[in-house]
Amino acid sequence: MSAVSDRFMAALHHLDEHGDTGPMVELTAPGAVLRKLDRHQEETGPDGARVFWDDYRSVFGTITTEFTSTLDGETGSSLEWVSRSTLTDGAELTYSGVTVIDVVGDQVTGVRTYYDSAAFIRPTRA
Repeated sequence: MSAVSDRFMAALHHLDEHGDTGPMVELTAPGAVLRKLDRHQEETGPDGARVFWDDYRSVFGTITTEFTSTLDGETGSSLEWVSRSTLTDGAELTYSGVTVIDVVGDQVTGVRTYYDSAAFIRPTRA
């Protein structure tokens, strides 16, 4: 694993456990682009990273993420994961996905997150 992907995974675990975006923001380069493709959300730079990761964490009461596979290359990493959580309304949720990070030096210059958004759909009562 690359040093940046290791730091990214540690920062996400910190965010999951403590709700603190600081380590994620510190990893983010000026001009970095962060996207949740299913929601068409895009944020840029460290300030955008704070918004992006706050938005992610605000959905959950508790969450833990297990990284199941990591593929590192010269310009970034692909991180497969499974998250087990409790939503803010108390409902339990397990979902999986992939986060692709682009890296220059020791900073993240891009984040693209793909996940099973159908897991968040709740059946409606008739």
